[in-house]
Amino acid sequence: MFVLKNAWNGVTRHKACTTLLVITSAVVSFGLVVGLSITTAATTATTTAYDKLEPAVNFRANRAAIITKYGGDASKVDWTKYHISWTQYSDYVQKSGVGIATAYSAETAKVKAEGVKPTKDGATIALTGFSDATAAKNPVNGAFTIVDGKDIAYDENGVGKLLVPKALAEKNNLKVGGTIKLTNPKDAKQTLSMTIAGIYENKNKVDADATGIDPDNTIYTSAYTSSTLGLVTTGDSSTENDLDVTMVLNSAGDYDEFQKGVRKAGLSKDFTITSSTIDEYNAKIEPLKQLAGKTRVAIAVFAVAGGIVALLLVTAVIRRRMEDIGFLTTIGVTRGRIGWQFALETMTPMLLGWVVGTVAGAFSSTPVSNALAANANAATTGATIWTMVWSGLAVLLATIIVCEIRAAIAKPQDILASRIQEAR
Repeated sequence: MFVLKNAWNGVTRHKACTTLLVITSAVVSFGLVVGLSITTAATTATTTAYDKLEPAVNFRANRAAIITKYGGDASKVDWTKYHISWTQYSDYVQKSGVGIATAYSAETAKVKAEGVKPTKDGATIALTGFSDATAAKNPVNGAFTIVDGKDIAYDENGVGKLLVPKALAEKNNLKVGGTIKLTNPKDAKQTLSMTIAGIYENKNKVDADATGIDPDNTIYTSAYTSSTLGLVTTGDSSTENDLDVTMVLNSAGDYDEFQKGVRKAGLSKDFTITSSTIDEYNAKIEPLKQLAGKTRVAIAVFAVAGGIVALLLVTAVIRRRMEDIGFLTTIGVTRGRIGWQFALETMTPMLLGWVVGTVAGAFSSTPVSNALAANANAATTGATIWTMVWSGLAVLLATIIVCEIRAAIAKPQDILASRIQEAR
């Protein structure tokens, strides 16, 4: 009780030093919690969360490189030679040695639309049939949005329903609810009058030379509708239409192996192997990764700077207490108990600041990380809290050691010098 009472008296008597210790401890712990939350979030995003992805993979012709091979003249290219058939897709997957979870497709073919003119001279109207709603979310020209009307059903219930590109609709004054008569250009008997369910627009600018599909003149529908018109491949080996198959892998860990396996199976370098899933995910976490890189440096600086400041404050306090050491020694208090008293005096404000900073950091890590990087969403985990607990205990232990050593090595001449200084 004697030591505790004296320690508390020391805390309340030296208010300036106590306040500085609380502030230093709170600032350091706050910074560490936020920093550790950010680095932990980045680590999770690039490991555990990444491994859980089920990448959607596509093989698509590298049209820019192919056009370059033909002297920059796209008209010289027979693009049907760069179409992949169902049989080829199947062979590549089987020979890759990597299993897939599922697959979906989109098939684009030329079509005649009665009374509908292309948006520009030389363009042709095409029809893309999606196998299901998932395929419609990953078209060759990228994501699109419905600007008028509504989306269609991509099963048998959606037969005869169309999505018309905005540019084509404006060119021909097409409206939602109106009809278009489509005909198979190779078989005039295959004709179907269809309803415009919606008008769509691509979310991003599309380069038709790069994708091979004109965004302003390509009508979207279901594969069921394309089949009704006979606009689907007639055989597994046919490359007449532009068939785009998306293969979904079981995990992100399979992606590199799948790429190597497909190349080994014979997929030409004229084709790129890409995953919109992985590309979009990497783009999403890139700000967090960059922030985490900077934060790791900041954590080290914070910890070192905070430790130095705390050590200077502790040693300064003890140096000013040399007379107390002399007095306590005179009345029979051991150096060990004196060191313990000084340790309690410094640990109390440090512990208070550490708890306050840790709690504040835990609640602030998400908004602070989002302010520093878009959509970082770094939340404080249990592991981070435990790291702070053990770090705090280590700091307290270091404080005890410093105080005990300083009390133990105090020399009579130091105590006398302190008294002479006081007398002056």
